[in-house]
Amino acid sequence: MGQTKKTGEDFEYRQEDGEPTAWFSDIEEKMELSHEGSPAYKKIFYVLISMGLLYLIIVFLFVH
Repeated sequence: MGQTKKTGEDFEYRQEDGEPTAWFSDIEEKMELSHEGSPAYKKIFYVLISMGLLYLIIVFLFVH
């Protein structure tokens, strides 16, 4: 991932190899909210998807 560096009054985005790819005159800081996932929700998701697929298979096989 590249880096953003201040050059004078502007900001410059450089790739890992040092190649400049973008210039910004104004940068607004953004906050990122992250959280840890729960493994129980992953299991519940797969169970519900499996039940839905089973339901569709039954409907397609037995409804004429």
